[in-house]
Amino acid sequence: MADHSTSAADRGRDRGRLRVEVEGQRFRVLTPEIATQWLPDTPSNRHLTVVWLRLLVDDRGKPLYAWQDLAPIVGSTNRQAASQHLEDFRQCEEDMRALVLRKRKVDATVVEGVLAELLQTPLASPTALLACVQRRLGRQDLSVANIKSALEQISCVPVLRTLRRQLAAGQVHYQEAWLLTELLESRSLPAGLDASNGVSSSGRGMRLADPMALTALVTPDLPMAEVPGSLCWLSFLMTLFYWNVPLSVLGRWCGVHQTTIFRGVVGLAMGLWPLVSQWLGERVKAHMVYVDEKWLKIRGRWQYWFVVLDVPTELPVLAALLPSRSQWACRWVGWQLRQLKKVPKVLITDGLRAYAYLAPGAQHVLCHFHHQQGVTHWLQQHFKTDAEINAPKLAMKRLLQTRDKRTVRRRLARLRERAAAWGITPWVTQVEEKLPQLIGSVGSIRIPSTTNAIERFFRAFQRFYATRRGFHSVRSATCELRLFLVVYVFTQQATTGRAPIEVIVPEARRMPLYRLINDPFRALQERTDVKPEATMADLLLPQEAAA
Repeated sequence: MADHSTSAADRGRDRGRLRVEVEGQRFRVLTPEIATQWLPDTPSNRHLTVVWLRLLVDDRGKPLYAWQDLAPIVGSTNRQAASQHLEDFRQCEEDMRALVLRKRKVDATVVEGVLAELLQTPLASPTALLACVQRRLGRQDLSVANIKSALEQISCVPVLRTLRRQLAAGQVHYQEAWLLTELLESRSLPAGLDASNGVSSSGRGMRLADPMALTALVTPDLPMAEVPGSLCWLSFLMTLFYWNVPLSVLGRWCGVHQTTIFRGVVGLAMGLWPLVSQWLGERVKAHMVYVDEKWLKIRGRWQYWFVVLDVPTELPVLAALLPSRSQWACRWVGWQLRQLKKVPKVLITDGLRAYAYLAPGAQHVLCHFHHQQGVTHWLQQHFKTDAEINAPKLAMKRLLQTRDKRTVRRRLARLRERAAAWGITPWVTQVEEKLPQLIGSVGSIRIPSTTNAIERFFRAFQRFYATRRGFHSVRSATCELRLFLVVYVFTQQATTGRAPIEVIVPEARRMPLYRLINDPFRALQERTDVKPEATMADLLLPQEAAA
C-alpha cells in the first residue's frame, strides 16, 4: 500500500490552507477545497501547478491563493519564487503550451551558444545576444526571456576574464567619472607641495569678487593667456565638480583641503550667476513655460526645487528652493516671476493642483504623458484583477492619442456610455473636469503636449545630485544649485552639440568660460608655455619619457 504521508521537508513548507505531499517521484497539492491528482514530480509540473492555482479566483475576482501559499510548491519560502512563474506565463501571452516550450528551449545547447556570444561581447544586452545566438544556432524560436534564463546559468568567471583582457586591449572602457577620479588620484600631490600648476604669481590669491576678472571669462574672443590663471583652474575644477569628481580627490590633486576647493568653485559660480541671470532676464520672454519641482533632502528634511523653464529656448527662467509645494509656495513662485517681469500666458505642468495659483489667468496645459501614467495608477488603485484592469485600459489610454480635438470629445463620450459597466465613472468625471487643460495641446504645433524638456533638465540635475545624497543646509544647497545652473547652461548637449545658452547668446561659444567647460584640456594647454607642435599625448607622457 502506498504511503501518502507528507515528507518532512514539505511538511516544513506548509503554509495555511495549502500543502504539498510527495510520494517517491510523484507529488500532489492539497487544500481544504480541492486537491490535484498525483503528478510526476518534475519542475515543469510544479511550475504549471503554481500558475494554474494562482489563476483560480473567488466570486469577487480575487485570487484564492496568495503567493506565499504557493511558494512551497516550487520548494521555496520566498513569494517571488512563485510570482516569477506567472510573469513567465504573461510573457508567453498566457499560453500554457508556449510556457512549457519556453522552459524546454533553454537547454545545454542554448546555454553554450549564449556563453560563446557573451565571451565575444561581454557587455551585450539580452536583445543583442538574442540575434547573435539565433544566428549561431540557426533558430528563430528563442526569445529575450530565454536568453535571460540562459544567462542565469552562466558563471561570471569566464566573462570577467574576457572583460579584463578587452580592457587591457582598449576594447572596453571605464566610466568617465570613475576614470577622471582615478586619473586625479594618481596625479595627486603630496601635502605641502606647491600646486599652482602653471598659474602665474600675479594670478594667485586674486579675489573672486573682482568683476573685471569674472568678465574676462565671458568676453568673446578673449585669448586664454589674458584670463587670470586662478580663474582658469577654478573653472576647470568647477567643471570636474559638476561631473561628480569628489572634492577630496580635487583637494589632494591641488594640495589643499577639500573645503578650500568647495569655497573656490562655489564662489566662482556665485560670482558668475548674476551675469548669467542677467542674460536670462533680458533675452528670455517666458510667455510659455514648463513648471515642475524636484524634491531634495536637506538635513533629513524634504525641500522642493521649483524650476520654470522657457518653452522656446528650454532655459531656466526661475529656480526657487522652497519647503513645500502648497498653493502658497506656488503663489510665491508666481510673485517672483512678476518681479522679474515675466508673466507666462501658457503653463505646461504635470498636473499638481497648486500650479493653478502660480499665474492666475494663464492657460494651464496638462502633460499627456503624466495623464497616461495616471490611467495605470488609477486602475491599479481601484481594481484588483488583471481582467478588470485590462478591460477599459486601452480605451482610456487612447483618449488623447489623436491630433483632432473632436475625436477626443467623441472618445470621451463613448467612455462615459461604458463607464458604469467598467466601473470607471469617477475617472471619467475627473477627465471631463480636466478636459480644457488636456485638450489645449491636441493637434497644436505651438503648445507641447508633454513636459519632456523639463524632464530632460531634471535628468541632468539628477546625475549631479545623485552622488551628493542630500545637502548640508539650505544655504549650501542654494549655492550648489546655482553652480549646477551656471555649468549646465554652458555645457554642450550631446544631441545638438550646442550649449543651452547659445540660443540667446550665440557668441557664448567664443567665450573662455565656454571653452574651459567643454574643452578644458585644450584651453589650459593654450594658456601654458607649451611648444605649438605638442600634442595631448605629449602632455600625458611621464616627464622622463618626454625628456
